[in-house]
Amino acid sequence: MSAEKPRRIRIGAIGCGQFMSRQHLQTIARSEHLALQHLADVDPVKLQQVADRYQPVRRSTRWEDVVADPEVEIVVAGVVPAFHPQIARAAIERGRPIYVEKPLAPTVEECQSLQRLADERGVPVAVGSNRRFAPATALLKRAFQSVASPVTVFYRIADDERIRPPDQRWKTADTLLTETVHIFDLLAYLLDSEPVAIVAREARPNDDLVLVDYASGSRAAILSSSHGSLAQPKEHLEAILDRGAVEMDDFVEVRGHGIASLPPVTRFAGRPYDGCDNRHVDDFARRGLTALLEMRQRYEAAMRESGVLADNSHLAAWDRARVLLGNPPPPQINYASDKGWGAALESFCLAVVQGQRPANATAADGNRATACATAARRSIQSGQTVALDPRSWSVTRPGSASPQVC
Repeated sequence: MSAEKPRRIRIGAIGCGQFMSRQHLQTIARSEHLALQHLADVDPVKLQQVADRYQPVRRSTRWEDVVADPEVEIVVAGVVPAFHPQIARAAIERGRPIYVEKPLAPTVEECQSLQRLADERGVPVAVGSNRRFAPATALLKRAFQSVASPVTVFYRIADDERIRPPDQRWKTADTLLTETVHIFDLLAYLLDSEPVAIVAREARPNDDLVLVDYASGSRAAILSSSHGSLAQPKEHLEAILDRGAVEMDDFVEVRGHGIASLPPVTRFAGRPYDGCDNRHVDDFARRGLTALLEMRQRYEAAMRESGVLADNSHLAAWDRARVLLGNPPPPQINYASDKGWGAALESFCLAVVQGQRPANATAADGNRATACATAARRSIQSGQTVALDPRSWSVTRPGSASPQVC
C-alpha cells in the first residue's frame, strides 16, 4: 500500500509582476509542499496571463479577497512597497501568517506598528530577506563564526538601473530602501550584532557609500549604486577576519583565505526558471565566477546592442534584446544566481504549519533594515552620523549579542 501524499500548504499570492512571477510563483509551482490557492493582481490582463500558467484555485483583482479567503493558510505578497504595510496589517489582523517582500514598510513608524501588532496577535511574519537562505551564505556564516573579535567588511551591490523597464521605475526611486535593505539585513545576520551608527554619502542619486558601526565593534562599508555595469557581478563581499579573509561573488563563488574551516574555493549552482535556457545552473556549479562573468558579459552586450541601455522605454529595443538573447532566453541576469528565494519561502511555510519558529527575517528584522536605510538617507541629507537605538526593534534572540545603544 503506497504512502499517502502529504497535504500541501495553501498559499494566497498577491502580485503578478516580474518578481512574483519569476520567483515566488515558480517556487510554489515546483514545491511538493505548497499549492497556489488564490492569486491576485490589480491588472486583469497580467492576472489572466500568470493565472493561466500557474492555475490557482481562485483568482481576483483585489488583494483583499486573498487575505479574506478562509482556504488560504499563508499569504505571500510582492507588490509596490507602499502597499506592503496595508496588506501585512490586514493579514495579521485576520491571523494569517504572511511572507511579505522587502521593505516591510517604507518608514520606521510603520514597521514598528506592524511589529507590535504581529507580536500582540502571535502571527508569524517573514520579510523577504532571502539572502540568509542562499547556499553561499551558509559558508559565509561559518567563516564569520570562526572569529570572536570585531571584523571589517566591505560589500558592493551595484546594478545598472537602465535594465529596469518603465513599469519598474519605482525600484530606483531610493535604492537604499528597495535594494540595500537586503545588505543591512545580511550583514546583521552574518555579524550577529546590531547596528548602532550610520554615516552615508551620495555622489549622485542612488550612488551611495554607507559606513555602519556595530555594537560588537565590527564595521562594514557598503557601496550601493545603480550606476554599475551588467557585465560586473552585482554583489561582492570581502571580510577581513582574524589573520584570514573571505570573499564572495554574487552567491556563485566563495573563496576562503587562511581559514582552516573553509575550502579555498567553493562554487554554487545557479537557479533555474520556467521557459529559460538553464544551462547556467550546472555551469555555475562547475566554473563559478568565470561562468557568471561570461554570462553577464553576453547579457550586457545584448542589452547594449539592442538599444535598451540607450532608451529602456523603447519597446522595440526590448524586442531586439529578446532576439539577441536567444530562444529560450537566459533568465534575467540578476536572477541567475541562487540567492535563496525558493528556500526562504518554503522554509517559512513549513515552519508555520509545523508550529516551529521560522528561521526567516522577522518583522523586527525588517524594522531594523528600514531603520538602517532611513538613517543612511538622513545622514546623506544632514552630512552627520546618525545613531541607531537597537531597542527600537527589540531584536533580542537567544544566543545573540545584547543590544547596545550608542
